[in-house]
Amino acid sequence: AATVWVHDFHLMLLPAMLRARSADLTIGFFLHTPFPSSEIYRLLPKREDVLTGVLGADHVAFHTNDYVLHFRRSCLRILGLRSEPDAIEHDGRRVGLGVHPIGVDVPRFTALLAEPQTDAQLAELRDRYRGTKLVLGVERLDYSKGVPLKLDAFERFLAQDPSRVDHVAMLQVLVPSRLGHGDYMQLKSRIEQRIAEINGKFGRPGVVPVQYMHRALTPHELTALYRFADVAMVTPMRDGMNLVAQEYVLCQRDLHGALLLSEFAGAAHVLSGAILVNPWDIERTANALGEALALPADEKRARMAAMQRRVEEMPCQLWAERCLAALRDAANRRRAERGEPVDDAVLAELTRLGRSAPARCVFVDYDGTIREIAQRPESARPTEELRALLAALAALPRCQVHLVSGRDRRTLETWLGDLPLYLCAEHGHTWRTPDGQWTQRELVDLSWLERVREVLLRVIEDVPHTFLEEKATSIAWHYRMADLEYGTWRARELQANLEQMLANEPAEILHGRAVIEVRAAGVNKGTYARQMLAELPPDTLVVVLGDDQTDDDLFRAVPPEAFTVQVGNRRAQNARFTLPTPVAVRAFLHRLCEAWR
Repeated sequence: AATVWVHDFHLMLLPAMLRARSADLTIGFFLHTPFPSSEIYRLLPKREDVLTGVLGADHVAFHTNDYVLHFRRSCLRILGLRSEPDAIEHDGRRVGLGVHPIGVDVPRFTALLAEPQTDAQLAELRDRYRGTKLVLGVERLDYSKGVPLKLDAFERFLAQDPSRVDHVAMLQVLVPSRLGHGDYMQLKSRIEQRIAEINGKFGRPGVVPVQYMHRALTPHELTALYRFADVAMVTPMRDGMNLVAQEYVLCQRDLHGALLLSEFAGAAHVLSGAILVNPWDIERTANALGEALALPADEKRARMAAMQRRVEEMPCQLWAERCLAALRDAANRRRAERGEPVDDAVLAELTRLGRSAPARCVFVDYDGTIREIAQRPESARPTEELRALLAALAALPRCQVHLVSGRDRRTLETWLGDLPLYLCAEHGHTWRTPDGQWTQRELVDLSWLERVREVLLRVIEDVPHTFLEEKATSIAWHYRMADLEYGTWRARELQANLEQMLANEPAEILHGRAVIEVRAAGVNKGTYARQMLAELPPDTLVVVLGDDQTDDDLFRAVPPEAFTVQVGNRRAQNARFTLPTPVAVRAFLHRLCEAWR
């Protein structure tokens, strides 16, 4: 399959659009700008669309771990998607998450440093700024770069000691950007006005505290400036990485300079020898500039040498190779782990086998498989369309339909008791044949149940909007209506506590979709399926559909030649095929019903 690598916030919708056009594409996405915290991101009116757009990729990468964390929390709080540190499950796929800090073109700058044109520019700078310390700022014209704040800090630096103007100067290079946009022209005017104010306040004939260039520099001019400047003042309000900081470090061949860097730039996670500042704190930034200019030569060399090694070890070419390697791994893992889709070929094979088999047996889970999960369990009543589908399937000759659920007997009887189905309640503790005869499994040890109930009641007091669901042989704590982040954290803590408490008890703990259920050991859907299949001919065609951990028992219990279908975005080792949603399951069963009829 072709590989598509999508870059930056302008194209955040594109991965999902590409995935919809071609499901087998290898798609990567890299965000070069910061990803905000979930509290800020949630303010966006189209927040769901943007997140699901990005999640169309196989691998989503960012500059820093903070951005990955913000992305994961946004997916949790907005889409309800729980994730691992390096992956997130969405739409039946495992989307890889990566931290890949971008680097600079090291070979290019290394070559520029050795060229005669750069030496000529460097000689000119040494002559022009003889006896003067140069503070360098190089920014594109953009609000996020914080140039007005930088000028405020430099003004404060001069105000602390006006004599500094005799031996310290700032050169602010502002690369033109979006000059046709009124807001950017206003920003440019504001910056130029601040420069004029500072020069008018502290300058005199022959002394210009802030020098200003509003043009793009040639590569040799820029390289010479990086090598010459005593301090690079890189203080954006927010920046995904900021390559100016890395370029300055790389070009500091004499190791005499210092880097003043905003803690809100991604480069702050990479360049540990920089002096970090909060650009909004004008006083402290001014103090830090004084500190940077006064650093002892030995300390400057040590800081700069360490950062230089880091920049040289992470050139942009290596960044691209690692990003693409991670993308290939993620795509290969998706293809290896995902079952085959239930396509026309699979349906044709089921049609052929179903017509010749002595019996046909369908085991189908309810919640999350044939019916969408609801916020509260009682809200997931079957629609008339679903009831008609199950009735039609069960009415086929030589066909048994077993609805296998974790729900209690009374609920299944109320919802589906009038249909000719086998109903399996509470994961196999009790079941009913189509003639209405219920059977209950005997000799179930429930000595642990009251202690678990007490633990869960205490958790409910701590976690608002959670509730218990009690059945004959199990008890479940539902947290899908709780705050997603807090509920998920408490669920993991609860699971660990229950595993320790029930280590020697005849009970099993299941962590499903926003629910933790504790059930009696040995009471599961697999035990029920083996019992039912024992009464059918050996060549019975078996179809199994399930979505969560409780259905793994079903997948393991049926013969290896059975058609086992995992529904949703969870990976099940024992399922041969996959369908994405309950809607797709119902459509598949409609087609199967027509084919077998």
